[in-house]
Amino acid sequence: MGLQEQWRTAVTEIRNLKDFSQFLLPPSYEDLQAAARHGPVIILVASQYSCSAIIVPTSGEPHHVSFPHINLTHLDKLKGDFAREIRHASFMRPEETRKELQVLLRTVWDEIMLPIVIVLQRDLRVTSGSRIWLCPTATFTSIPLHAAHPFRTKADGRHELCLEDVYICSYTPTLSALIRSRQMMKKHVTPSFVAIGQSSPGAGQGEALLAVDSELEFVRKLVPATANPTTLSGDDATRAGALDALQRNTWMHLACHGKQDCEQPYHSRFAMRDEPLTLLDIMEKDIPHAEFAFLSACHTAVGDEETPDEVIHLAAGLQFSGFKSVIGTLWVVDDSVAKHVVEAFYKKMVEGLDDGDMMDCTKAAWAFNRATCAVKTKVPLEQRMVFIHIVVDFRSCCIPVTVAPVNCRITSHVDRTVVSHSLA
Repeated sequence: MGLQEQWRTAVTEIRNLKDFSQFLLPPSYEDLQAAARHGPVIILVASQYSCSAIIVPTSGEPHHVSFPHINLTHLDKLKGDFAREIRHASFMRPEETRKELQVLLRTVWDEIMLPIVIVLQRDLRVTSGSRIWLCPTATFTSIPLHAAHPFRTKADGRHELCLEDVYICSYTPTLSALIRSRQMMKKHVTPSFVAIGQSSPGAGQGEALLAVDSELEFVRKLVPATANPTTLSGDDATRAGALDALQRNTWMHLACHGKQDCEQPYHSRFAMRDEPLTLLDIMEKDIPHAEFAFLSACHTAVGDEETPDEVIHLAAGLQFSGFKSVIGTLWVVDDSVAKHVVEAFYKKMVEGLDDGDMMDCTKAAWAFNRATCAVKTKVPLEQRMVFIHIVVDFRSCCIPVTVAPVNCRITSHVDRTVVSHSLA
């Protein structure tokens, strides 16, 4: 018997075992479609051949949406333009209009997200206010898709709706990651909340953050007693203290300096009183009961530029340890204005809770969407769009997903005049 035949025989025997029928086979489309059970997942694909999106709906076949005016060169330029304009905006007064940033977000809306929204509403009948999940790949991971906005006014004086007006967006790196995250969320745990803040980090870790202590105070006041809230700050907010708090709590709010190390991603870190809390420190811990984390720190959801699909960043470290839902940041956070986003988020999280009720981490995406809308007049554009919501169990993200062949409905041209009433 030749080696190939021995191999086939061995694989056949294994597949005949209970629960091993799919051994070494790619997951079927039907299996992966479970990721879209609570709303469609949009996979954005960038390659030398084309840039397009695949929409995985809650039922039925996937839909392909092409971007005829976007290629890799355009995406690379868009990525660089966003980086430049966000740096420029950091030197502007809060009340100044970010005109160039608006132009870039209009491009993202017109050329990328509007064609997707039209297919969602026209073909899939996904109503306004529904959840959607964005799954960007390659250069798309560096584009703030969630902030897509037309910044135009209609003839009657009304503003055209933007993406956050139409849908509630979250990010996920893979379909299988989203599926496993939901399976983990089914397990009920006793809630416990810790707010960790470091306004005076140790030597060489950054300047003092004047707004951290006040941020911790209003977070502590807003979180209900049912979450057993505690605070760790000042001299107690050390590397060891923060690690211990991570392992003992299901919910965490972290306000401090964050630093992404692009050359050594595992050395990315949070600034503590004595020494930094690194990404590797966090990923070495297993916290299966963890649920939600709000990272009010800089660069917590930015990956490695050379390998954007590998998603190695501070938010990833928390999720690899067990956190199922995380709000992170894409660039520098101004703590003096970002605190408004934080406060609005927790107010929405506890909205409608009666005495004795518990916070629900599955409400985080909705609360985050409402919060960013509520602070438009208080927070500059680049500081509203810096935060993103990610849902995933990262222990599934190290395995590349190959999808079995499946028919895909192709939308090669999107008629932009065919838009449902919700966008009118």
